[in-house]
Amino acid sequence: MVIKTGRILGFLGLLLISTVSFAQNIEVTASAARTSVDLNEPFRVTFATNSRTGNIKAPAFENFIIVNGPYSSQSTQVINGNVKVSRSISYDVVATEEGQFNMAPATMMVKGKLYESNRLKINVEAGTQRKNRLSEKAKESFDVSILTNKKSVYVGEPILMLLQATLMEPVRNLAMIQAPNFENVLQQKLDVRQETRREVINGKIATVLDFDKRLIIPNKSGTLGGQELKISGKVQVPTGRYDFFGMPLTKFVQEVATAKIPAVKIKPLPKGAPESFKGAVGDLNFVREVSRTEVEGDESITVKVRVEGSGNFNTIAVPELLKPQGFDVYDPKYDENVRYSERGIRGYKEYEYLLVPQFKGTFILPAMSWSYFDPSTEQYISIEIPEENLIVSNPALAANPGFNESEEPVQKREISTIEEDIRYLQDARWNVFLELDLRKLTWGVLLVVALAWGIQAIPRKEKEVEDTSKKRPLRREVELAFKANKEDRFGIMLNAIEEALLERGVAREDITDALLQKELGESVGSKTYALIQRCQMAQYAPSSEGDTNNIWNEFKAIWDLI
Repeated sequence: MVIKTGRILGFLGLLLISTVSFAQNIEVTASAARTSVDLNEPFRVTFATNSRTGNIKAPAFENFIIVNGPYSSQSTQVINGNVKVSRSISYDVVATEEGQFNMAPATMMVKGKLYESNRLKINVEAGTQRKNRLSEKAKESFDVSILTNKKSVYVGEPILMLLQATLMEPVRNLAMIQAPNFENVLQQKLDVRQETRREVINGKIATVLDFDKRLIIPNKSGTLGGQELKISGKVQVPTGRYDFFGMPLTKFVQEVATAKIPAVKIKPLPKGAPESFKGAVGDLNFVREVSRTEVEGDESITVKVRVEGSGNFNTIAVPELLKPQGFDVYDPKYDENVRYSERGIRGYKEYEYLLVPQFKGTFILPAMSWSYFDPSTEQYISIEIPEENLIVSNPALAANPGFNESEEPVQKREISTIEEDIRYLQDARWNVFLELDLRKLTWGVLLVVALAWGIQAIPRKEKEVEDTSKKRPLRREVELAFKANKEDRFGIMLNAIEEALLERGVAREDITDALLQKELGESVGSKTYALIQRCQMAQYAPSSEGDTNNIWNEFKAIWDLI
């Protein structure tokens, strides 16, 4: 018994020593799938540790863009009584420029002590030869381009930019990881409905997707070009092998496609601009609207000054009203309605002024002038608004004293207006009414509070816990898509299956036949994986009505089981 107890104590002692030794040798390591990569080639970077505790903090990835990730993994092994722990996080990244870079280390804090990984040296060179046949196939099957509607514009003239992807094979997880970055421009993203269309390119049927439209308004002359667009996606490429049923086996390969905006010349505005020109460019109009030119009694006049049409409204300023004598002019109300579309920026900007007469007589609303540049005619256009007479015939007002600019204005007086900008003066009767009704108001408030307290005291049935699962609306969406025979019905079904699996903790990128059999059971897992494969193929291959019905029936059979 003593011998047995001694062995147990010895074993515990060795375990304690190994644990202490393990704690004293915490390591954080960094590794890369490749240290010499192409400029636009995604590669995986992994940071690992042998510590049970602590969170690995990835570096900022300067000079690199994260395409996917982080992916986490953890494993524990016991070999001859020795416990070995391994935890890691991985990222798929792509370089933003050529050169040799020392990637910053990952860090981890354990019990107040900071641990750092080694630094990775990455050599980035455009045109690096690829040896992976699947990567080459993915590169050939995924392209992106930037199209502009004009090659030469004036400062302030809009440019429509279209971002377009051409897919020779099915692509998943399409995402923009780097948008063109411009200086001295207004960049406005337009609403675009992402729709695919089929085109024949080099004798092959390709899927073309217009996925982004932007309106560019340059504010400075020069050349717009060279800015780069990067898009990532997982391209489905055939492996060259076939399954038991003779169906080709495929694999999704991460790929990054790039494009540069074609050069667009930004011309400066021509010389000879009129004095009233303040930078407006487009097809515009300048308007002054007067609600009335003759007033009687306690009435006011509303004057609107507006710039409308199509142009660079981001820099257009509405000129201020030249105020007439004999009126109190109140601070204006500002209003605008500007819309961005493929036709440019359209709408209006306006100021609304309230004029209250102070004297009776005839007064002059001064003339105004405003200019803009029309790119279609390449000319400056001036708009002149003539002066107008404003007649005030209120007998209660004094006659126009003919004051000049050096004299003090008459004090403003409160009057009522049809625009309800100025209210009637309050009088003593309102205060009397307030005193009489104050007691009734108090009792009314107390009564409402008592009723509210009584309602809160009434016992209620507990609300049932709401179902937060997305499965019901997802199934409904798939059902509607198949009933309407939508072109993207298979993609909608695929998305629904992936969302349902995500609720079970299975991420899209981790979906495999073996994993689904483990999570769902051998039968359901195999059927689910086979259905996913059929949906992926059906997205880009014509399907008969019978195939469509079979896929829909398979979906209904497994939906409640996943």
